[in-house]
Amino acid sequence: MLTLGTKKYNIIICTKEVKCVNLKAKYQYTHFIYPIIIERKKYSDFIESLLSQEKQWKFKINQQKNDESMYNFFLPYMRKFLFPTIFWSDYEIKQFKKMKWKNKVDLVSKLSCVEFEYDLQNIKMGTMDARRYGKIKFDISNIRLICFEPGICFIDIKAQIDDSSEFIEFDKILDFNHNFRSLTPRAVNRIKNKNIMHGNNINRIEDIAIFINSLVSSYETKDIEKIYYDKMFIYSYMCVHDWKKQSDFELLKNDFLKFQYVIDSANKSTYMSESKEIQDDMYSRWEYSMFGFSRESGVAFVSDEEKYNVTMLPYDFEKKYFYIMLLAFYQRLSLISFSQDLIKKDKTKIKDLNEDLTRFTHFSWFSQITNSDYGTCMWKRWKKAFELDELYEEVHKEYSEYYDSVVASGQDKINILLILLYTISVLFTGLQILTSFFNISASWVEPTVIILMIITIISYPVYASVRWLKHKFEKR
Repeated sequence: MLTLGTKKYNIIICTKEVKCVNLKAKYQYTHFIYPIIIERKKYSDFIESLLSQEKQWKFKINQQKNDESMYNFFLPYMRKFLFPTIFWSDYEIKQFKKMKWKNKVDLVSKLSCVEFEYDLQNIKMGTMDARRYGKIKFDISNIRLICFEPGICFIDIKAQIDDSSEFIEFDKILDFNHNFRSLTPRAVNRIKNKNIMHGNNINRIEDIAIFINSLVSSYETKDIEKIYYDKMFIYSYMCVHDWKKQSDFELLKNDFLKFQYVIDSANKSTYMSESKEIQDDMYSRWEYSMFGFSRESGVAFVSDEEKYNVTMLPYDFEKKYFYIMLLAFYQRLSLISFSQDLIKKDKTKIKDLNEDLTRFTHFSWFSQITNSDYGTCMWKRWKKAFELDELYEEVHKEYSEYYDSVVASGQDKINILLILLYTISVLFTGLQILTSFFNISASWVEPTVIILMIITIISYPVYASVRWLKHKFEKR
């Protein structure tokens, strides 16, 4: 059974087959992902601001030879969507570097997906105070910004615990992930201890949030309904040392779930691990590995008993499988954004919504992304975790109902106008007949009838033309 040992920070595993050992990790890393939505009209300006800071933010041009295994993992059209610059020839790369500034900004702004890497010269090492351990040293090894063309962006901060000992305490990993994910502009103010962070240019806990805010504050949407996250999404890998038998995982399952759902070590909750919802969030295809999927995290919990878990899986998890997760994450944010626009019921945006949904369906909604069986299973798991199929159907149903309502409302107005014109025409036609029958002189009647007939005939084309011009004006 799983019990607590005499030391507060230790987790003890006791079975008949093995001796009691402390659960420790041989290797770990975490990607802290902060999603943001850039205002549509400001997306080009946002890209320009990044390109202008080339000493801090380097625009990444993907090249097949640099990471061939990852690029070949995806189907060709997915490669083109996720890594559009991979198809640039050496000549095109040279031409891009020589481009006029405006042309360069326009080109990058229209790419389906772009990536910028941050120069880590100013931000690297740090420590986080923890009551149970004194300090948790960590190393920020990479910061990048990944944006999809409509303005759905992700700040990705990769960090690892820098422990001088051979193994890392499991509880340290739980507390580090739990605390670091709150370092965002919207969540940092709720942290009571403001002085737990130290390091190069991150001497205060607010500094990570300030770094994020300085990057996006002038461009991020202010629409509260579209703000999906106040904390960072966790994408974390942990290779544990003490998982010696496949059957031991049942004893570790509650700790795995705390790792998956980003719970701190002080939380003593016990999960109902047999519940269907929890089982749906877990996946394993081979021994000594378990993957977790949720709307707040994606984790790999593996044992160093399997060599692949130490050599290749760390690479695959943060390369191939990372982009599978990111694609699903992007689709979820896009669908939520569409849904919020529909809730506002702004009739002036019905045309834009139609174009955006059509474009999203044709270019960003994928059922097949790789020929890899394992990659396909991962993709299906993320679609399920993010409820993409349900969201997609819901958005299209909302749009169809709203569109029908707007069209019906417009048609009613046209019908009323036509009925009014027809009624007046009939009255004047009757008046013309009466004047002719009784030989009454009314020279103005006949021209009036003709004019009304002409107005009746051209009223609908004029109405349609006015609506079209109004839409074009609003679009500008």
